[in-house]
Amino acid sequence: MLSFAGGVMPAMAEKSMKDEKRPNFVWFMAEDISAHYLNLYTKGKDGAKTPNVNVLAREGILFNNAFCNAPVSSAARSTLITGCYATRLGASFHRKLEEVPLPEGLNMFPSYLRKAGYHTSNAAKTDYNCFIDSTAWDVVSGKMGEWRNRPDKNMPFFFVRTNAVTHEGQLQFDSKKMKNTVTRYDPATVKVHPYHPDTELFRYTYATFYDRIEDSDVELGKLMNMLRQDGELDNTFIFYFGDNGGALPGTKGYTGETGLHVPLVVYVPKKWRDRLPVKIGEKTNGFVSFVDFGPTLLHLAGIKVPEEMDGKPFLGEDISAKTLNARDETYGYGDRFDELYAFNRTVRKGNLKYSRNFEPYHPKSLFVDYRYKQAAFREWKELYMNGQLNQVQSRFFEPQGAEELYDLSQDPYETHNLAADAEYQDQLKQLRGLLKRKLMTDMDLGFFPECVWLEEGRKNPTAFALANKNRIERYAELADLQMLSFQEASSEIIKALSSPDPVERYWGATVCASFGSDAVSLVNHVKTLLDDSDSYVRSRAIVFLAQNKLITPLPLMKEALRRSKSGAESLLILNDIAYLKDAGLATDFQLTMSDIPQKCTGVDLRLDYLNANKK
Repeated sequence: MLSFAGGVMPAMAEKSMKDEKRPNFVWFMAEDISAHYLNLYTKGKDGAKTPNVNVLAREGILFNNAFCNAPVSSAARSTLITGCYATRLGASFHRKLEEVPLPEGLNMFPSYLRKAGYHTSNAAKTDYNCFIDSTAWDVVSGKMGEWRNRPDKNMPFFFVRTNAVTHEGQLQFDSKKMKNTVTRYDPATVKVHPYHPDTELFRYTYATFYDRIEDSDVELGKLMNMLRQDGELDNTFIFYFGDNGGALPGTKGYTGETGLHVPLVVYVPKKWRDRLPVKIGEKTNGFVSFVDFGPTLLHLAGIKVPEEMDGKPFLGEDISAKTLNARDETYGYGDRFDELYAFNRTVRKGNLKYSRNFEPYHPKSLFVDYRYKQAAFREWKELYMNGQLNQVQSRFFEPQGAEELYDLSQDPYETHNLAADAEYQDQLKQLRGLLKRKLMTDMDLGFFPECVWLEEGRKNPTAFALANKNRIERYAELADLQMLSFQEASSEIIKALSSPDPVERYWGATVCASFGSDAVSLVNHVKTLLDDSDSYVRSRAIVFLAQNKLITPLPLMKEALRRSKSGAESLLILNDIAYLKDAGLATDFQLTMSDIPQKCTGVDLRLDYLNANKK
């Protein structure tokens, strides 16, 4: 393990970072790690031991509240690399069906470093949902220490290393491995989080994950040694963080805290310790998120942060510890993950966490192939189907509801939803309003079905959102009907169902599905949508009518698929069909590729699932 002498160097004469050699930056991203699984963050009570990360913490700053904005890699990375919320770029869908351009006037943030004389290298993952900016990287390769190949050894550098040993794919093992492979961490001693069943398989999965986190830490130590050998350590900021939350069941890909709350430790090089108002070895409670990381590097390098970026720097000569600790808000978003569509948005302010789920009748557990490759994930669902889970463990498989509110100081694992609690109504309204204002300010593209904005606005999603501000506001108003009683909402639902705008009709049908049997009086209004000119509207109407057992959905869904105008629209329809299957509202969905003229990535995975005999 690499070790360093403690303490801060004697004060140096005050000089601007612009007046001398700029600092280097290294990002070490460990895939699929939540702060909840590191011993460093659990105060030694549980989790993986990371001695090299601990060194960084002693010689730098530990962030108690760092967030990835999106709980899955491509959407999170799109946020990281642009300094913008991916929801306004059309880059929040994992993974892209089509590449979209960056907003006019904006480059990926490494391009600004390159322009200022930095050598930028990436080892070796890009995984963005937008066109890669050709000016961002000097080198993209799998080689550790790529900074050693820069043409001038005096050039400052930015190097990114993605360590994949902790990726959730490492937990996709079979029972044979469990029997034949002994983990270094003792499964009997791990702490199983309350929403997971306490089984032998889950304990083994936790222990395996902790082993992989420890392996990742070993590579971090090697990277630190390389910098030391090169004489660069004393001039290099090292950011250690998870590229998104995870990787245990119900974490990565979901907007709970274990999907969004990542570890972040920043090693501060000796040459710069007297410049930063934040003391070395301290822990800060200030909220930072991926949207802020790029702007922070630019600020530390003395480069002006472009106005087109949403993020704000959190480290610098002019940023005091008081200012940093005063930051107390973060926003999260979840959209499509592979073939699974979702529309979830979150805001956390201090210890209060508010989640808005725009398809509240969906369970979070809606099937997606890659998730359920984990044996533990499959066991979790089987136990639910067999009635062997308690209430907390079962919630993942039940309708999520329109709103969730948690006091994380009392309930860190989000097990008790306070949204209906009379004592929390003031806080609920405050956070609801805060999130709504954010979504409208950013002109969140999630209010459009993906197939619509891809068709109408993929050439410039940000400009498309700006031009359709009024439409987004109208769709948000319709979605908010889900939070009223049906009696209060019915007249506006009827207007939406007969609107000339197909997206309004789609939202009208979605709100009906949210009310389920309470909205049965609108059946005749919804039935008119079975002949709608847009298949995604037809599909959502079919969902509501199937909920009320008024139709046989398969032939109607086949017709919707036949009339689909794009692969993205087909995928949305197949998602509705998967919901019907998971909810037990329809069986025997035997489909073939010939039933789906318009295809895209993920269609084959949905067909495999729908054609399976079991749920």
